[in-house]
Amino acid sequence: MNFIEIVAMFLLNAIPIIILVIPYFFIRKKLAGKIYFRIILGIMIFYLVYWVLPIIFQVGTPPLELELQAGDVGNISLGIGYIIAHVGSLIALFAYYPLVTLPFIFFIAPFISIIYVRNRIKKEVGTKSEKLKGLTYQIIESPYKRIRTDLFKGDWSREKDILKLLIVLLPISLYLLQVLLKITGVQSASIADDANALGWFIEILFVYLATFIFSLEILLSSQIALRGRYFGENIREQTYKSLYTVGAPISILSIILFLVEDLGSIGLIIYFFAYFFMASFIFILFLKIFEPISLIIFIKIINWWKNRKESKKKMNMTNFYYGIVFSCLAFFVFFILNNVVFGSSLLLIFGDLENIENIINSANFTTSGSVYLHESLGFDLMNIFNFVALIVVSLIIAVIFLTLTLRLTKSMFLGIITFLPILILLSILFVIIGANGMINFAPDTYWITGQSSYTSIFGFNFFTLRTAGFNADLTGILYYLAIPYQTTQYIFNIIFWSLLIYYIRKNFRVTNVSVDETHLEKVIFSSITEFPSYEDYSKGKIRYLITRSEDVVMKNLVLERDEVKSLLISVETEKMLEDLKPTDEKEMERFYFTLKYLYNNNYIDVLKQEFSYVFEKAEKQGLYIIYDDGRGLFDYNFAEDYNHDPGIVSGMFSAITSFIKETTKSQELLKTIDHGDITILIEYGKRIFGALFIKGKQTTEVRSSLKELVNSFEAKYADVLADWSGALIYFKEDNKLVESIFKD
Repeated sequence: MNFIEIVAMFLLNAIPIIILVIPYFFIRKKLAGKIYFRIILGIMIFYLVYWVLPIIFQVGTPPLELELQAGDVGNISLGIGYIIAHVGSLIALFAYYPLVTLPFIFFIAPFISIIYVRNRIKKEVGTKSEKLKGLTYQIIESPYKRIRTDLFKGDWSREKDILKLLIVLLPISLYLLQVLLKITGVQSASIADDANALGWFIEILFVYLATFIFSLEILLSSQIALRGRYFGENIREQTYKSLYTVGAPISILSIILFLVEDLGSIGLIIYFFAYFFMASFIFILFLKIFEPISLIIFIKIINWWKNRKESKKKMNMTNFYYGIVFSCLAFFVFFILNNVVFGSSLLLIFGDLENIENIINSANFTTSGSVYLHESLGFDLMNIFNFVALIVVSLIIAVIFLTLTLRLTKSMFLGIITFLPILILLSILFVIIGANGMINFAPDTYWITGQSSYTSIFGFNFFTLRTAGFNADLTGILYYLAIPYQTTQYIFNIIFWSLLIYYIRKNFRVTNVSVDETHLEKVIFSSITEFPSYEDYSKGKIRYLITRSEDVVMKNLVLERDEVKSLLISVETEKMLEDLKPTDEKEMERFYFTLKYLYNNNYIDVLKQEFSYVFEKAEKQGLYIIYDDGRGLFDYNFAEDYNHDPGIVSGMFSAITSFIKETTKSQELLKTIDHGDITILIEYGKRIFGALFIKGKQTTEVRSSLKELVNSFEAKYADVLADWSGALIYFKEDNKLVESIFKD
């Protein structure tokens, strides 16, 4: 090959990826750009590991020639079509991760998190109902706002911690799996034997490990607390520390044992590790995009657990038939598309069934005989076709109809239990009669990779990596270990994506409702998708929050009726519907239609109660911001009769923390000081910590506000605090920051 041909070869292989990257530069400052950046990174690491890395096993093996038929010689469009189809196949295989694999992790993890919560509750003193009432959490933003905030923040610290832990756990897990196979005698203990099946199982192993680790992350993100004390953060930190401490040396030992036991398989071991790293990397790329829905699932379960008796009474079963009807409609639409549209298209594109079988057989990595370029093109097109027809379209249909079910039944639980069983039964029935079901309970197990090859379609030997595959049927213990994932992934996939679509654009608002002199109820509302019925409005079983839309300008409403303008003025700040609704029956009906008119014209926003919990009021006394060496930076008095010398308070904290560290030899930070009727809450930043004096018991509300203040204060004065000289003039005017965060 001459220089021009070498350059052409590299360009032809690289141009499709370059084309994928170009849009990022036009949207990089938008939310879509932040998401697209993570997708592109995922595709690149997927390409390198799934396609390029297998070359290490093919060194010394001559590349496979993708032969041309008589009519293909000089057909440049066939070569260009092959390159486009090849990249399309790559994207389709990558997309399986965010569309199918990751939703399983993010749906199952909240249920595992509940196990941690249950175990923590068991250790606490008191009755079960009392302890459940003491459970609190934090969710104040809509999924969309949380995703936007997290992606624009650009903080990758959590992702790095998760990636390190996953990498530490892989050698242990893989070696234990090999030992298990050896003990059971199901398969050879040599990693080189049945490598395809074991390689396929690594994906499932990754899913199980990632689900466990993310369940710990949910405990941290939700700020789950019991009686005002966070415990999720401690569980996460202690578990991570234990796994790092024990896991790192055992992982090194596992790698050594791998090499001693099967030195000839070092290349395969490297590939397995790289593959696991790839899956882990894709997982952390989508963590902040999928996490908000997992948090909603987790808190939904907590909320149901706390109020299950009341929830059963309030559940409206009159709309149960929506799930049954929409499930049947979804399957009918899928059946028509799959058998009429896609079935005909499949035969039109690939010819008869015998030709389809030949294309599949030609893609076998170990195939012998001639492999034609048009067959390799056909296999890439088949990957794209199967992905679109059997995964994307079926998922879209199921998600659309399940989302409609959730909206019309007005209950997540009722919508899911009436929709999914019918879909599952119909899918099983069609599988029995030999047709495609909407839910695939036993997907084909295969190992797709890249095989070094070349073609002369462009007039020179163009070297590339064709899409090839191995049979990777799981047998024995691997088969049984894979059952939980393989049989349920598509079911949980449908639920997760439906909840994401249902909640992604909902607005969330939080308000505190007085229960008695010592308790408040925190109520989290979410925006509604349709105006409530008169029955829901009149009976008052569901709480609604009414607030004026942000884009409403009162001076533009001069032609509106006086009652409309009066109501809009009264809801300038959010109001509970019960506080606005008249008591007279006729007036109540008139008021309902006025509200409906305002809602339909986008003058007001109506939100429905999503979650709630009761907490004890805390009377704030004094706040102190202290530098890490004990010098006071800033103080604020909440109570008029509270007045203590900041210098004495700062000195007290320095003495106490030093004493505790010296006497207990503990590395844990002091978080709470309980002294009779006064409790001191402490939260730490990188260079400062905040101490809040309160009367009564601590609550997560005041602690989370203290944490927010410390973070905001440190971010605001980052440059000053990096090398603080002791001057207090920088911090004198920060009362407004405190008042905005600690507002009632």
